[in-house]
Amino acid sequence: MKRIRVRAAVLLHQADSVLLVRHQKGARTYWLLPGGGVNYGETAPEAARREVAEETGLDVEVADLLMASETIAPDGSRHVLHLVFKASLRGGALKVGNEERLAEVRFVPLAELPALEFHPPIAEIVGELARGRTPDQRYLGRLWRA
Repeated sequence: MKRIRVRAAVLLHQADSVLLVRHQKGARTYWLLPGGGVNYGETAPEAARREVAEETGLDVEVADLLMASETIAPDGSRHVLHLVFKASLRGGALKVGNEERLAEVRFVPLAELPALEFHPPIAEIVGELARGRTPDQRYLGRLWRA
């Protein structure tokens, strides 16, 4: 039986930049907000904090839910529910985590966001949220980009 994967991530805004991780899968490269899968018995904010530490070396305080979206592959092979929380930096040292697909982690200037390949395609909303603008809706619906 196929299951929905829940991914908890954070938006960590610092100066005019946001924390992003670049994933490399074969020839494909794309950017994500740092985060990952929620384990059974773990809250989404706990998962977001753990995943950020694993991927970036940073310790964050996870706050309010900013938005949710879903990606559902047209062939039905994947279904991910994305939850994005606001976060603030508590400590740590920025470094790329040990996961094989992690290629880079850095604070990316907001002006660079439109040029980056995001999965899901949320570059515009990330920029808006980082600038303190609240979206009209917090559930962005079904997003998919092949």
